[in-house]
Amino acid sequence: MRLAHHLAIVLSLAAAFAVQAQDSKDYPRAPIRIVAGATPGGTVDTVARLLAEGLSTQLKQPVVVDNKPGANGAIAADVVAKSRPDGYTLLLGTSGLTTLPLLQKGLPYNLSRDLVPVAITTFTPFLLFSGPKSQASSVANLVAYARANPQGLSVASGDGTTLMVSELFKAATGISVISANYRGGPQMVTDIASGVVDFGFLGATAVLPLAKAGRLRVLGVASDKRLAIAPDVPTLAEQGINGVLMEPWSGIMAPAGTDRVIIQALERALSATVKSEAYQKRVTEIGSVGRFMDHDAFSAYIGAEQKMLEQTASKAGIKPAE
Repeated sequence: MRLAHHLAIVLSLAAAFAVQAQDSKDYPRAPIRIVAGATPGGTVDTVARLLAEGLSTQLKQPVVVDNKPGANGAIAADVVAKSRPDGYTLLLGTSGLTTLPLLQKGLPYNLSRDLVPVAITTFTPFLLFSGPKSQASSVANLVAYARANPQGLSVASGDGTTLMVSELFKAATGISVISANYRGGPQMVTDIASGVVDFGFLGATAVLPLAKAGRLRVLGVASDKRLAIAPDVPTLAEQGINGVLMEPWSGIMAPAGTDRVIIQALERALSATVKSEAYQKRVTEIGSVGRFMDHDAFSAYIGAEQKMLEQTASKAGIKPAE
């Protein structure tokens, strides 16, 4: 009787694996959902919708974007981490996921345990910007004034990535400034434009329209190359500030346990999408860079980024909140 029971379990598991393998080979056979931890209209949401359009074309299935903003992306990540690993619920992950564990304890998911990287699709380098009346009228003036007047300037940060890049900038320049923390980018921009805070770092979508209107100054880009959308803005390295590279990524992630066959199908579809002329043109227009990294490269990139951020947080004395 016991042997028969064990045999039944083995046959049941074998059948389940056979069905899963067959499902993986036939993937996708139903609509796909991309969960994005951002409100509609911003850079993250725009990238999610561009990827949804490309994946739909490549995979011949509808792909919809499900916006679940809040908690710096943790709500969206948790939804996907707890979803079935069948390839039909995906996450548009961002660099914020690697900073969250350094700032907050008790997250309801574990990034390395519960989610698997599929592919990076986009990088959005940060711009260093200031208000039109700030002493930080250029990178050189910002650094000179801050060195002559410790705590005389203030820097804004709105989430984990903007906090980390400001810490990298302070370490690279040796300046001491007042930190002003915000719940998000819009209020940061408003206060810098009005002179409440002196400078900060954000993506081009949030900064360039106001810069063109004369309400903000763009001082530099935290990347190894100038942005195609703002070719006149030099990199920080060109201005003598080395080691301040912050190019927040966006990429597709899936629940842990997703079959490798499904991951590979998504890799192929995402590679074709990112390399398409339409995708490259649109992400350039919003100040981002379309660049494809497959599962292995994505995994290595996250690992290296986590180590760098851990070191930055340790040097700055940043500890996760309860």
